[in-house]
Amino acid sequence: MNVHQCRIALRPRGPLEVFDLALRLLRAHPAVFLRLGAILVLPVAAVFAVGAVATGGHWGWLVAVFAISPALQAPFTVLAGRLLFADEYSVRQVRQELWGSLGALVATLGWSWALMVLGAACGLVGLVVTVPLSTFLAEAALLERTKDSVLARSSKLAMYSPIGALAVAAAWLGLTAWGAVVADGAGQLLVGWLLELGSWDVGSLLDGVVTPYAVAGALAVQPFVGLYRLLMFVDVRTRVDGWDLQVGLRAVRLAAEGKAPPA
Repeated sequence: MNVHQCRIALRPRGPLEVFDLALRLLRAHPAVFLRLGAILVLPVAAVFAVGAVATGGHWGWLVAVFAISPALQAPFTVLAGRLLFADEYSVRQVRQELWGSLGALVATLGWSWALMVLGAACGLVGLVVTVPLSTFLAEAALLERTKDSVLARSSKLAMYSPIGALAVAAAWLGLTAWGAVVADGAGQLLVGWLLELGSWDVGSLLDGVVTPYAVAGALAVQPFVGLYRLLMFVDVRTRVDGWDLQVGLRAVRLAAEGKAPPA
């Protein structure tokens, strides 16, 4: 991490301002995000779309989207975290970093799935409790490399900033639903009206059928959710740990040691 190349102002932000910042970061590096999305999201979306058609639009496919989303979001969390302190970061570098942190990644996914199952078993109230606690698991495991339990670290950050954790959980749910609805409408319009393929009827979300368009749209927004969560993590660390001061002091120390970048 090159503290001299921090691409954003490290200061407290509200959830909506962080959302805008995530859009700005995405617009600043569209190519690498699209490449990583094509490698990770497209194959999964194809499998899920075929499965939705084969099962007559079973709602279990949307549940599966939430189950697989931690795995899809993690690479984009790493990518976004590195782009905060670098001009560019490649898909190959993301792959190498994830491979080097395979154990931490597996632990992160395991805890995420365990908390999802535990929360679902306790109903809506259980999910409201367990999902925020797992919000920052990927950041704690893959970026902080904390010596403490990643679950303890994620839970601590969530308890210090419950609004931030709930904002990420709400964004995850809201954006996934939004992606499913918008993609379903766009797919119906494209296939039924523009291409006039009325004979290929896969149903509609309005009819209670999970279409291949809907699952593809729900999966397509997961990279942005990972990006938004990373920036909320930065905001929470700034509020809780004074990360802006830590980075600033480290930059001053490096400059004093003659390690500052040339002007």
